[in-house]
Amino acid sequence: MLLMAFLTLMPLVAGAQESAAPAEEDLESTYMDIQERMLLFEEELNQLYALSRFQMNIDLEMPLNASLLDAVSNRLNSLSNALNSFSVRWNTYSQAQQVYVADNDSLLNKVAQIQQMQQIVTDTLTVRQQQYEQLSTFSKAERFIWGQDKKYRKLYQDATKYSLSPKLASQLEKVKAEEANIFTEAQTLFAQAKEAAEAFPGLEVRMKGMEKKFIELQSVSTKIQEMVYKPFIQRIKDYLIGLAAVAILMMFFNLFAQKLKQIKAARDQAKKLKESMMGQRDYPTI
Repeated sequence: MLLMAFLTLMPLVAGAQESAAPAEEDLESTYMDIQERMLLFEEELNQLYALSRFQMNIDLEMPLNASLLDAVSNRLNSLSNALNSFSVRWNTYSQAQQVYVADNDSLLNKVAQIQQMQQIVTDTLTVRQQQYEQLSTFSKAERFIWGQDKKYRKLYQDATKYSLSPKLASQLEKVKAEEANIFTEAQTLFAQAKEAAEAFPGLEVRMKGMEKKFIELQSVSTKIQEMVYKPFIQRIKDYLIGLAAVAILMMFFNLFAQKLKQIKAARDQAKKLKESMMGQRDYPTI
């Protein structure tokens, strides 16, 4: 009886063993397919990384014009769009394969490598975007600060004209307000340009020129903001006081120069006297 039962079960056991072998082969094949697909994702990501590491070196002769900045902006936008497309496709695929990935150490390692590289590319593009914004700001500051000469000349002339009469006080205040707004923008752009120059050593020489021009604007700005109505007599007094101050300074300078000459002459005379005395000691004695 037992023999009959054993003989009956033998075909079933053999069939189960035969079906288990193909199942394992199918699983290994699935792992290999996933591995190959992930390698393609990794290769695409490596290409994006290589493209994101383009140089952004700026020198004195390189113009920061709209065409150059637009070219950099277009390149960054293209790379950002490519990275976003990659992220969507990669996230969709990796989530769909979670069951297989969780049971395979090799696939787990590959997922970790791809995610790490994905973060590196993201960080690299973030840095490039910050550099682009710095260059754009420097270019804007350069154009703005160097382009205010004509405007400031007119503001100064208007402020001088309106300060001649108390009836024109309201117009003078309008000029002051307009100038204050312009100079506030110049200050903001100048500070941002200094940060950009620190990030790009090639901008150092241009930054020095911009700083000189900014100081000139600051001087004119101070004069405009200090303008108030003064009667004609008071203006004459201020002018004379200014002349007197200059005269006093010149007198002090002349006295100081004469004193230096006297000190130098006394030193020369003492030196000659000392040399004369030393010469007398050299005579032979009897």
